Amino acid sequence: MENNQGQQEFIDGKENAEDIKRLLLRYLSYWPYFILSVFILTGVAYLYLRSTPPVYQTTSKIKVLKDEGAIDMSGFQGSSPLIDMTKVNLENESEILKSRRLTSNVIKNLGLQTSVYLKGNIRTVELWKDEIPFEIIWENKDLDKLTTNQYEINFSSTEKFSIEDTETSFKKEYSLGELITHEEAKFRVLIKDGVETNKYLNKTFFFAHKPLELLITSITSKINVENIGQRSEILNIFLNGQNKQKNEDIINNLIYQFNFDGIEDNKKLARKTEKFVVERLKFLNQELDTVESSLVDFKTESGLITVETSAQELFGKNTAAEAMFFEVSQQLLLVEDFQREIDEMDDFELLPANIGISDNGVNQFTTDYNKLIMERAELLVSSTDESIQIREINKQLNQVKQNIIRTLASFKRQLELRLEKIEKRESSTKGRINLLPSQEKEINEIARQQLVKQRLYVFLLQKREEATLSAAVASDIIKVVDFAYTNPNPVSPKPKIIMLGSILLGLIIPFGIVYIKFLLDTKVYTKEDIKLGIGEIPIVGEIPFEKEYQNKVLSSSDHSALAESFRILKTNLKFLGKTYHFEEKNKSKVIFITSTMKGEGKTFTSVNLASILATNNKKVVLIGSDLRNPQIHNFLGLNKATRGLSYFLYENDAKVSDITIKGENIKTKFDVILSGEIPPNPSELLSNGRFEVLIEQLKEQYDYILVDSAPTILVTDSLLIAENADFSLYMIRSGHTDTQLLEHIREIYKKKKLKNMGIVFNGLKDNGAYAYNYGYGYGYNEKAKSRNRLRFW
Repeated sequence: MENNQGQQEFIDGKENAEDIKRLLLRYLSYWPYFILSVFILTGVAYLYLRSTPPVYQTTSKIKVLKDEGAIDMSGFQGSSPLIDMTKVNLENESEILKSRRLTSNVIKNLGLQTSVYLKGNIRTVELWKDEIPFEIIWENKDLDKLTTNQYEINFSSTEKFSIEDTETSFKKEYSLGELITHEEAKFRVLIKDGVETNKYLNKTFFFAHKPLELLITSITSKINVENIGQRSEILNIFLNGQNKQKNEDIINNLIYQFNFDGIEDNKKLARKTEKFVVERLKFLNQELDTVESSLVDFKTESGLITVETSAQELFGKNTAAEAMFFEVSQQLLLVEDFQREIDEMDDFELLPANIGISDNGVNQFTTDYNKLIMERAELLVSSTDESIQIREINKQLNQVKQNIIRTLASFKRQLELRLEKIEKRESSTKGRINLLPSQEKEINEIARQQLVKQRLYVFLLQKREEATLSAAVASDIIKVVDFAYTNPNPVSPKPKIIMLGSILLGLIIPFGIVYIKFLLDTKVYTKEDIKLGIGEIPIVGEIPFEKEYQNKVLSSSDHSALAESFRILKTNLKFLGKTYHFEEKNKSKVIFITSTMKGEGKTFTSVNLASILATNNKKVVLIGSDLRNPQIHNFLGLNKATRGLSYFLYENDAKVSDITIKGENIKTKFDVILSGEIPPNPSELLSNGRFEVLIEQLKEQYDYILVDSAPTILVTDSLLIAENADFSLYMIRSGHTDTQLLEHIREIYKKKKLKNMGIVFNGLKDNGAYAYNYGYGYGYNEKAKSRNRLRFW
C-alpha cells in the first residue's frame, strides 16, 4: 500500500511538473512581445537617464556650542545662574536652520532669485557662478516680488544677442548693456570680464527671476537637518540639487547665516545685560549713600563707636535658638500632618515617603509598609483577597501600621519636650538682649544692610565689565565639523535601478497582458482543457490545422501531418471498440460524426476519414444527415440540390441506389449520400423509421458507414438517430469550442445519448501559446521538419 502511495505521489509530482512546463511554454510562445517590450522600455529608460539632469546630495556637519549668555551668579555666595541656558535644544536649532528668515538671507546673499540654464542637445543643465558667462543686472526696485517668464538668450556676436520669451511671442535683438524692458521686468545683460567667446557664442541659455517667497518655500523644502544621536550636539545638514557647487554654497552660507544670527542674538543679550547692570549700580550707589549716612548720624546721636563682645554673643545664641525652634516646629508639623494622613487614608493605600521627618524609625516603618502594599498589589493580579498570602500580608500591614502610629506618637512627645526647652532658652536670651541699649540693635541692622549692598555693588561692577566685553567680542555659537561636501554619485536618477526596473516592467507588462488574455479567453485549446471539462471520455484523434487542406479531400498517397493524424484516428477506432467492448468481425460499422455547434470541423473530418477508411479495398459510404445546414457538397464539388437523404426519408418507395453517388463518379474511393433538399421538418423525417431502413440496407453493401450528423446543442436531429451508431465521434475544435460547452458534452456522455463516444480534437496549431507539438509529420515532409526547427522551444 505504501508502495502504491509512493507511485501515486511520483505521478502527481510529474504531472505538476508537466503543468508548469506547459504553462511556461504558453507564455514563451509570446517571446517576441516580451523582447520588444523590454527593448522599448529600456530605450525609454535610457532616454530618460540621458535627458534628466542628475541630482546630487550635499552634506555638512556642525556642532552647536553651549550658550553662556546668562548672568552667572556663581561669584556671589555660590549661587547658580539666574537663567540656566547651558543645555542645547537641537530640535530648536534644527528649526532655526530651516527657518524662512535664514533662507531669505541666504537667497539674497547668493543672488539665488535668478537661475541660468544651458540648453544642450539632450538635456538642459543649471549653471552657477563662474559657469555663467554673462550677468543679469535687474533694474526693478522691488525684486523680491518680481516674477518673470523664462527667457531664452542667444549671443550672435560679442556685442549682440537675441532674447525671447518662451511663453509669449516676444523676441528681440539687443546690444550688451542695453536696457531691456518686457512686461514688469527691467534688466541689462553684460558679458563677464575675461570670459572666452566659445563659452557663450552659438549657445542657447535660459534664465528667469523667481519671487522671493516662492524660492524660500522651494529651498526650505529641500533642506533636511538631522541629529546624529540623542546625546550628541552635532547636526547633519542635507540638500539635494542639480548643481554641486550651488548646493555647497547654499549650505555653507546657511551655516554662516545661522552662526551670524546666533552671534547677533548673544550681542543683544550682552547689551541688554549691560544696560540692566548699569541701572542697578546707580540704584545701589544711592542706597549705599543712604545707609552710610544713616549709620554716621545714628552713631553721632547715640555716642556709640563699637559693639561689645557680649552683645555679639547674645545675638549669636538668639539666632541659634531661633533656628532650632524653627527646625523642631517644622518636624512637629510634619508629624501631625503624617498622623492626619494615616487617619484619613483608605486601607492598603501607599504612604508618602521621605517627606522630611528626621526620625529613622518612622522612615523605615513607612518604607516597609509601602513595600508590603506593592507586594500585595502584585499578588492580587493572580490571587484573591481570601488567599492565604493576601491574608498574611494584611496581617503584616496592620502590625507595621501600628508600629508607625506608636513611633510617631513617641517622636511627637520628644519634639514637644524639645520645643518647651528651646522656648525657655530663647525667652531667657531675649530677656538678656532687652537689657542692652536699643541703639545697639539699630547699629547691627544698619551694618548688615551696608555689608550686603557693598558686596552686591562689587559683583555688579564685575558683571558690567564682562557684559561690555561680550558685546564687543562675541564668540561663535557653532563649530563646523565638516564643510559642505557633495557626493560624486547622484542620488537620482539611479541608472542601475531604473534600467533594472525598466527590464522588469518590460517583462511584467506583456506578462500581464498575456495573463489577462488567457484569463478572458474561455476557448478550448489543449487536451488538458478537455480532460478538465469532460474527464473520462477518451480522445481518439488529434487533427492539426492545415490551412491549405481546408477544402480538400486527402488522398491515399498523402503523407502530410494531417493525413497521418487521420490514419492514427483510423487505428484508434479499433481501440475505441475495445474500450467499449465492441468488436465484431466481418460486421459493418456505423460511425456518427457530430459536434456541439457548427464550425467545429465535423464535415471536414467526415470526408477525410471516409477517404482514409476507403484504403485497403474497404467499402465506405458517407451520409450527410445534417438536413439543416449540409456542407458535404462543398468539399466534393457537387450540386446541393442533388437527390439525397431527405428524398429517401420522404419517399417510401425510394431505393438506396436512387440517392447513392458512386466514388468513381466523383473521383473518390468512397460513395456519398448527400443531404438533398432541405426539408421543412427534419426532425420528423429522421424519426419516421426510414433512416433505420437505410442503415440496414447500407450495412449489407459497405464496411464503414459514416454519418455527418447535425450539431447537438441547438437541435435534436443527431440524438433521434443516435441508436443506429456503433461509434460516435464528437468534434471539439481548438480555439473555437467554448469551455462552457464541455459540460453539455459531458452530460450527453453520462446520459448515454450517443453510443460509444470518442472525442476528436480538431484544429490544433503548431505555433502560438497552444502549439501542437506532438510530432505529427516527423520525417514525412520537409515542411514539418522546417516548422519544428523554427519553433522557439
